[in-house]
Amino acid sequence: MEKMSAPDPHFPFFDGLPPGRYGAGGENPVRIATCRHALLQLSARRGQEEKLHAAIQHAVGMALPPPGRSATSGTITALWLQPDCWLLQGPEGDETTLACTRAAGGRASIVDQTHGRAILSLSGARARDVLARLCRLDLHPRAFGPGPGPGRVASTTMSDISVLLHQRDDTPSFDLIIPSSFAIAFATALRHAADFVGYEIRGAI
Repeated sequence: MEKMSAPDPHFPFFDGLPPGRYGAGGENPVRIATCRHALLQLSARRGQEEKLHAAIQHAVGMALPPPGRSATSGTITALWLQPDCWLLQGPEGDETTLACTRAAGGRASIVDQTHGRAILSLSGARARDVLARLCRLDLHPRAFGPGPGPGRVASTTMSDISVLLHQRDDTPSFDLIIPSSFAIAFATALRHAADFVGYEIRGAI
């Protein structure tokens, strides 16, 4: 008897995003991919803010970003969440991620959000048009774009689901970080929004 594979309990998109080309035809579909990065919430302890900034800068050469921004060093990215609080995104078990957590030491509280949140990547020339169908943010490059420095970050609501939106580059490429419990519902809404331009679903990045 053939052995059946079981869903990965830590990967909320299991079987919900089959790879392939969907929606309208055309030469420039957007690309939707999943991301299995670790997510760690880093919150500075009272009176330790400056020491935390200095420790992270010394450990990995990254300045923790200001409001509405992200910063990247090697394989790790820090996204601003709220005053003195950031979300660290990077490969699970990666040395740079571990270096950040070691550097934080007693200067910050760290909460593992890896299994509580899920990440989708959306990229392509018409990615903004797709997102415009789901949220009210002004995503024009004049108002929201990575610019010459760090990337842009915003919290918003898309299809009644809370989303942390991160524009990584000028492709444009976006990461959409959502609660894991709403992963399939959000992926379905994103697919519907992308139907009119056409989209490709790719494997995990």
